[in-house]
Formats: sequence, C-alpha cells, structure tokens
Amino acid sequence: MPDQSQGPPALRPAEARISRRSMLRGAGVLGVGVGFGLTPLLTACGVADDGAGKSGGGSGKGGTLTLAIDSTSAVNDPAFYTTLGDWMAVDCVCRGLTFISFESNEPAPDLAKSWKVSDDQLTYTFALREGVKFHDGTTLSSADVLATLDRQFDPENKTLPKGASRPLASLGANVASLTAEDDLTVKLVLKTPDRTVLAQLSDIGGRIISKAALDTYGADIGKHLVGTGPFQFSSATSGQSITLKAFDGFRLGRPPIDRLVLRQVQDPSAIVSSLLSGDVSATQFTPYSAVEQLKSDPSLTVHDTREGFDAILMIDARRVPELKVRKAINLAIDRKAIVQQAFFGVGSEPEGYAIPPAQNGYDTGLADLSTKNLAQARKLLKEAGAEGRELGLMAASDTWHPKAAQIVKQNLEDAGFKVRTTSVDPASYFSRLSDGADDYHDLMIWERNSYVPDPNNMVGSMANPAGLYGATITGLDTLDGAATMAEELVAAKNLPDGKKRTAAYSRIQRRWAEEYMVIAMLACSTNLVVSGSGVKGINAAALGNHRCFMEKASV
Repeated sequence: MPDQSQGPPALRPAEARISRRSMLRGAGVLGVGVGFGLTPLLTACGVADDGAGKSGGGSGKGGTLTLAIDSTSAVNDPAFYTTLGDWMAVDCVCRGLTFISFESNEPAPDLAKSWKVSDDQLTYTFALREGVKFHDGTTLSSADVLATLDRQFDPENKTLPKGASRPLASLGANVASLTAEDDLTVKLVLKTPDRTVLAQLSDIGGRIISKAALDTYGADIGKHLVGTGPFQFSSATSGQSITLKAFDGFRLGRPPIDRLVLRQVQDPSAIVSSLLSGDVSATQFTPYSAVEQLKSDPSLTVHDTREGFDAILMIDARRVPELKVRKAINLAIDRKAIVQQAFFGVGSEPEGYAIPPAQNGYDTGLADLSTKNLAQARKLLKEAGAEGRELGLMAASDTWHPKAAQIVKQNLEDAGFKVRTTSVDPASYFSRLSDGADDYHDLMIWERNSYVPDPNNMVGSMANPAGLYGATITGLDTLDGAATMAEELVAAKNLPDGKKRTAAYSRIQRRWAEEYMVIAMLACSTNLVVSGSGVKGINAAALGNHRCFMEKASV
C-alpha cells in the first residue's frame, strides 16, 4: 500500500475509542489486514501487462474458481478499505494506469500505454490506451482518470463514502494539478519530486473507475463497481461472498474461467478442510500450522513465495525512554524460535532489517541489527539500572501472534525483565495500538505488509517520525534528532533504483535502529498460498501479498 502512514496525525487517547469501521480503516493505514477477524497482513496478486464448474480441480476453459478470503462487507471501493477480500475484488474488477506484478517489482504500463517524466521529476504525462472498454460499455478517457483520482486526492469529493480511507491521500497532498490535455492524455504535476509515483499508482487506490458509473452511483459505487478489469461485478452478500464473472471485452483477452467467487472463510480449520475437499480452489489465508499437512497432499500445491512482510515488535519510547533498555529488548529476542514455532518454518530471520527479501533494497549487511545476544542484553539492562523492569506486552489473539508473544515474553524474562502480557481480540487491536495510555502499550507485536513493493512503503512508513508508526504508536517523534529522519527518507525515495538507493535506505535503517530502536524485527514471512493441484495460472507471488490478479487462472 502507499505510504499512507505518513499523513495522519497522532491520535489522542480519547480518539482511540473508535468504531469497527474506523478500526478497519486504521488497519489499512498500518499495512495490515482483516483475516479471521482482523487477520494478519496487507499486501498483494498480479499479472503484468502484455505477458506479464469445479472449484478445486480439473483443467481447460470455463468453470468457477473459488478463493477463500478473510471477510467481505460487500462494499468494493478503491477509496474505502473494509476487508482484504473486498479489495481483492477491486483488483479483479478494475485496472490502473500502472501495474506491478510482484513477479517483478517494477511498474509496467497498464491503462497508460506510456508516460513521460520531466527532467525536474515534477510533471508526469500519461498517454492512455485507445479503445479500452469499461464493463458498462463506455470507453476509457482522461475524464475517467480525473474522476477516479480526484476522489483519492480530495477529501470533499461527493462520491466518497463516509469515512473513506483514500489510500492515495498522501500522494494527493503533493499534487499541484491534475489535468486532461486531451481525451487520451493526463498530466499530473507535483509540488515536490517523488520517484514513487508510478509505483503508488499501481496500488488499490489507483484503480480507475468508470466516470459514468461514478456519476450514477456516487458514494454507493462500492456496491456497483465498474472498471476495465478481467472480471465484472455480478453479486455480493455481506459476510458471505462476492461473485464476479469473466469480462469478454478485457483488453488482454477473456479470462479462462467463467466465474470467480471470493468466499468468506474465517475459521483456520475450515480453510484447511475446504482446500482438501476442493470446495476452495486457492487462498493466501492458510494457517501456518497446516503447511506440512498440505504439502504432503498430492491434490494440493503449496506455492513457494518469497518473504514479503515484516513481523515486528513495536516499542513505545515514551514508556521505555532509555535507549539501552530498548536495545536490550532487541538483543534478547530469539528470531529463530519465532520462525520455527510461530511461523512453522514459513519465513526467515530478518537479515535486511525492515526490508524483507522480496523487495528492492534488501540488504543482508543489516543482519547484525536483528541478532540475539542475551549476555549483552543483560549488560545493557544493568548499565541502565533497569534490572527487573516490568513491561506490558500486547498481541492479537490470532494466527502467529500468540506464539510469538509467548516466545518474546520468555526471552525478555531471561534477560532480566518482568513481563505481563495480554491477548487482544483482533477486532479491538488497532484501537489498543492507537491508545498510548493503554496499560500494555510498552511493547506491541504486529506486522507490516505492503501493496507497493518499495522500500519507501516499508521504511518510509515506519521510520517517519510524523507517521502513524513514528508518532502515535512508538513515540519516535519525541526523541532528539528524529525529525531529520523525514528529510533523509525524502532524499532516499527520490533516488533511482540501484546501489545508491539501497545504500541510502540501509544508512537510514542503521541509524533508526542504533540511535532509536523503536521497532525490533521478529521475522520475515509470506502469506501462505495454497491451491488445488489442478488450478493453473494464478500469480502466487502477488496473491502472497494480498493482491488478486486472476486473469490467467484456470481450473
């Protein structure tokens, strides 16, 4: 997802008492999702431009492919985060100006056939493809792009539903103008340079909607979404499923399957049994505990996807003010045990600090920032005069979180801390993270996922002292000198991809860890993608990041 967490201000404790809908929006901002209640992870399912019946088995053309999803509110709107399942439907119904397949991290042309960027990196001119059809029969033009992006950039746009999350809001804050040069040319002018624009436009928020449909349905567009994607909306029932049908006019060719059903399945055991029975064709919500069982079944394929998300321990510097104590916490953690026992081996120790292996900028030269050294942890704790310090530790009660919390608690007690823990219902967890007065706000276990595989989306979101992580959750913004981190992040994101950009992000991460240590990495993992052995053509790399591009899938 784009770097939304740089925008919202810190929440005051009173503002932390939020509705479930607000909690869901907040989870989207954090880069997490809503599976099994608030499930783990916000990230991605892709097929790049121009190359880039039964549910569980079979082959050939036609038929129905059924995906198990976390949940559905039956509202599919790229400007309104509700559940991962709803946004997976958006991915299937709509396409954007650019596209990232997750098989490659580079933005490719999609509805824009090409673009030009001015020498000062401020002006982006997009040439749209001719003759692209929306599901309602209208033809793509500049007017559709302007209507779509305006509701992302303008909080007063009348087509926005109440409480819209607007994932491209931070990009919009940097937009000086958005104009149509002609019917097939769009010009976007920035206030300050931002080399991540093309990547951000591949995000869910950049999915282009028919202007005619927006004019007709307004704020209810999420119940009547019309795009140019491989599947068009058929029906949806809140708490049950979303049904999409193949679009004959998709510009890359009609999908092999006739129907795509996104079915809500929240119980982990039900997910496993549905995969084994063939009632579910594929999912990325597979419980880690079932990995060996599923690998041993010849009717299933357990896909090998690279680790794309961070499991993290967030430390509130307002509650743990001594750097030596925060470093002792980091040094006490047994990451190997977390990978093996919480993730059942589906993952790796975080050698690249905040950038996982699947993303550009991954640098194993940062491995020392996430190593266990219990003797050094005890030494630092003694030097800080904090032996026996009591810490509160909170974790959500679903998926890998409880086991990780158990391991971290034992690790910290071995180092000389006293730790009290609480297990929080997933539906309440975001409000607890947002409340700095919470009794357990010292340490918080969570994860960072990304819809946009770029270091700015990981490091830029979490290390920015003005962002949600830096201000509301960890109190990074209260520490001396931290304000300059924002300047370094802007400079880093505007470097071209390559060694210099990787080196810049590595320097930022080392400083972030050595001078502040407000986020300790626990593990890198992936959302476990499993499908029927007869299911072919799914983009597992993207699905492992909660993105859903099923245009080449067959059953």
